[in-house]
Amino acid sequence: MNYKKSQLNMHATVTAKHKKRTLKLNNMKQLIGLLMIAISMTSCMNKYDYIEVVEETQILGGVETKDKEAKVIKAKSDSAAYLEAYKDFCISQKVNNDMKQSLGTTYSTPIDFKLMNDKGIDISKTTLFATKEQQEKEIKESIFSMSNSIQESVENNKKEEIDNFNKTVKVDSLKVKELTKFFRIKSDEFSNDNKKWYEPKTAPQYTNRNGIYCYFQTENGIPSNLRFRVQYYAEDWLFFSRIQFSIDGKAFEFIPNDTETDSGNGGYIWEWFDQGLTISDKELIYALANCKNAKMKFIGKQYHDIKTITQEQIKSIKQTIDLYNALGGQY
Repeated sequence: MNYKKSQLNMHATVTAKHKKRTLKLNNMKQLIGLLMIAISMTSCMNKYDYIEVVEETQILGGVETKDKEAKVIKAKSDSAAYLEAYKDFCISQKVNNDMKQSLGTTYSTPIDFKLMNDKGIDISKTTLFATKEQQEKEIKESIFSMSNSIQESVENNKKEEIDNFNKTVKVDSLKVKELTKFFRIKSDEFSNDNKKWYEPKTAPQYTNRNGIYCYFQTENGIPSNLRFRVQYYAEDWLFFSRIQFSIDGKAFEFIPNDTETDSGNGGYIWEWFDQGLTISDKELIYALANCKNAKMKFIGKQYHDIKTITQEQIKSIKQTIDLYNALGGQY
């Protein structure tokens, strides 16, 4: 009895091992079959090069049309490849539009695309099929109906910036109340960011006046864009390119990035610059804001002219810097 039982157990063990081996073989066969199908499907795919054509704004001005680096598209047919390329082009257009809307500018604008087959022939304009227009319409509507993710990111960053400003910056409310009466405050009606400009009431409102002053902007209550403006008004052109300052006997020099000119009023001319201040200008601006006496010498192409900076102008520069800092600015 024990011998028969042992034989039965051995037979059962051998049978189980055989079934297990058979199952493994079947699984391997199935896996090989799936791999063969995948290889077969891959071998049926054609390769295409998607090349986006863009207009890029140059640093020194002007626009250049150029091809971007090619992107490989794999598709079973020319029509399938075209639809994939058209989708990529619409995505690029959508991103470009979103950037313009959210950031105000973009330096690379997609204007067209090429679709090169394996023979190096552009088939983007020659690929035709019955549902082409309808599928193009559906792709474009689907992509351009998406929300502006860039705008959402910009708004989130602005909200975070405002929260951080309110948490970390101390506004001197008493100083602000004391100084704002000396400024013209203009709201930007075309801005959703509550932009306001703070300009001294003593600053000339027109370009055909001599003047020197600082002014700035706030956006959602945060001071920014502190600017320096100087205007020269006379009978004769100077075409000045730099200004030398004598401030309480100490010499300074300021070279504007760009100077503009105009003329009128019976032959009078005016020249001016208006640019943002940087940390490198701080010593000059604080010297002007806290001095007793100051002059400026406009250096032109052939001649120069010296103007005295009035006490009123000195005072307005100090008031502007003080208000900028009292509102939470750092300069």
